[in-house]
Amino acid sequence: MSRLILVATTLAMMLAGCDRFPDNGIQVVSNLPPDENCLLSADQEIRLLGGTYDIAYRNSNNEASDYLIAPLVRSYLVDTALEFQAVQNNIQITDFDVTLHLADGRIAALPPPLVNPYRVRTTAVIPAAADSGQFNDEVAAAVGIPASYQAALQEIRDATGFSTFLLDIRANGTTFGGFSQQSAPYRFPVEICEGCLERCVAEDLDSSCLPGQDLSVYCTTVLPPTP
Repeated sequence: MSRLILVATTLAMMLAGCDRFPDNGIQVVSNLPPDENCLLSADQEIRLLGGTYDIAYRNSNNEASDYLIAPLVRSYLVDTALEFQAVQNNIQITDFDVTLHLADGRIAALPPPLVNPYRVRTTAVIPAAADSGQFNDEVAAAVGIPASYQAALQEIRDATGFSTFLLDIRANGTTFGGFSQQSAPYRFPVEICEGCLERCVAEDLDSSCLPGQDLSVYCTTVLPPTP
């Protein structure tokens, strides 16, 4: 499987209004953290069971950070290539449709111009499986929660008491033969906090691949809470 460098940049976002339907061709099976070298690999064994998004974090330019995701996408599409025809069932994953739910399952109501659900771009190519029942995996990084949503999520948390949001993630892609595919939804919980990740030592914050989120993966020393 290929390896890629995780780049924490904002990806283009569009309102989700797709004409694809869920099927068994592709699935999102987990969300992956980067390794110690800030690389993502479909072969890695560590999985994130949930995320943490510290909306108080600001970088050196006083800018908020997006919450980034790296879904592992699995393709069950089978290689149907013939002697006179190229492989048709390699699939390029092009974007994710994301819907923010409250912890009780309700879709989060966001104020305009924010939209929910929304679509975020990504790119990854998954080779077709050699035979029926087999599969291939690839990881695709994208923006899970845009930084522009922070204030709205904070207001929802304060009004409802729910600090955890569920990201309903659907992968979209197109086969080399031109057929569209969409995965069934994969739900990933993300807890919203303010300053909770700043309890790590400065060295951990400086060296983290994704400062402002999921820092428990990298935090070697936790400072005691301020009295």
